[in-house]
Amino acid sequence: MSRVSRVASSHQPLASGVLGAYAAPSFAQSFIHGPAVSVLQGIYGKFFGLELQEIALVILISRIFDAVNDPVVGYLSDRYRARHGTRKPWLIVGSLIAVVACWFLYVPAGAVTMWTFLFWYLLADVGWTVSEVPYSAWLAELTDDYEERARVTTWRSMGRILGLIAFFGLPIALSPISGSTEFTPDSLRWAAGLAAVALLGTALLASAVVPNGRARESGERASSPGVAAAARAVVANRSLLSFTGMFAIGGLGGGIGWGLSFFYIDGYLQLGEQLAGLMVVTIPISLVATPIWGALCRRFGKQQAWAAGNLGAGVASLGYYWIAPGPSAAALLTVTLIVVNSMIVVEAVAGPAVLADVVDYGRLRFGTDHAGSYFAFYTMVQKVNSGIGSALGLAIAGFFGFDATAATQSASGRFGLLLGFSLLPALFLVVAALWIWRFPIDRRRHAVIVKALERRQERDGLAPTVG
Repeated sequence: MSRVSRVASSHQPLASGVLGAYAAPSFAQSFIHGPAVSVLQGIYGKFFGLELQEIALVILISRIFDAVNDPVVGYLSDRYRARHGTRKPWLIVGSLIAVVACWFLYVPAGAVTMWTFLFWYLLADVGWTVSEVPYSAWLAELTDDYEERARVTTWRSMGRILGLIAFFGLPIALSPISGSTEFTPDSLRWAAGLAAVALLGTALLASAVVPNGRARESGERASSPGVAAAARAVVANRSLLSFTGMFAIGGLGGGIGWGLSFFYIDGYLQLGEQLAGLMVVTIPISLVATPIWGALCRRFGKQQAWAAGNLGAGVASLGYYWIAPGPSAAALLTVTLIVVNSMIVVEAVAGPAVLADVVDYGRLRFGTDHAGSYFAFYTMVQKVNSGIGSALGLAIAGFFGFDATAATQSASGRFGLLLGFSLLPALFLVVAALWIWRFPIDRRRHAVIVKALERRQERDGLAPTVG
């Protein structure tokens, strides 16, 4: 095959079967994450008797743990891929760990204490990190094309949304057996069992069908990157740090809101019986919006679409503040959720695709592929956002006097809940949108980066390949 055709092959569209197989693990990962990002805190507080402060402390500790866990896994997966040309074993092994840990996290045996909650939460974090960081880094190696990356993340985002729909639809599917559509410990038992099958099955499917991606190029160092080189490639990459800052601000607002979602819907609006139905009705709008945002990313640019989505989600989040308990609460909440979900989903499409472009910049500047370390940094910030955001939201609500076990709340408690669930997320999302708009690696600059990488490969006598 000629050098020219080999370069062109790296930009050919991926087959739909490959995209579907790559997206499949995101379905299972989203399904098993469903409790942790939505109802787990509420169930441990409502059914297992843990105090809000204890739950907040566990989540905070787990996020501090991730500050070490994620970069280590990212670095080791980079070394492994440099030597063996694949990240697939990490996806399978991490899924196995997550299956075991999430069973005991979601189906606690014996007395439930803060310490048992902490242990299984940390082990679940290990499993999630070992599988998901290399899986995310794999994206940057499947294609070098600016627009094709948005297509890959569109498929992956749709898998993630389908996983959320499946999780939130679980209580409805179980209602003929349980007699209720509420989330309960029994719901988590079913979720843990079904997730075990889905996680392992989709990990094996992706490993069998999806190619390893771009081979290590001759212009890159033949040896595995050392710790110092990996650290320098993170801290000296201004584009990565800028990406992290803008992602962290918007994500922190989202984390605060997610941590209080169960308490807002169940404890404040008294819609606990309708929670599963609300999610099943409103989350599918994200499935419809995802390919639209993917098309907008390809048409107008990933940064511009991402900024517009964050701005819209921030403005729409203010709507939560004005919804009061009563007959119209369910309808107003449904409308607000539909708008917010249709906007915020752009982040799952644009964010990883933009980071893959940052990986290319890192390859050009540092001469080595640090995709694992970069996506580990991204995943760590994502988890920190979720953890610190949830802990901060719970702490704010608790500080103002919100009581998860009370049927009615004080005026101060209500304000604390609304401050965390509506006002702060709206502020952070708007600030992030302004930052995202000015991110420097756009379509034009990425094309320059790719051309420079190709020239380096031609100079060294080997063009980039995908396989």
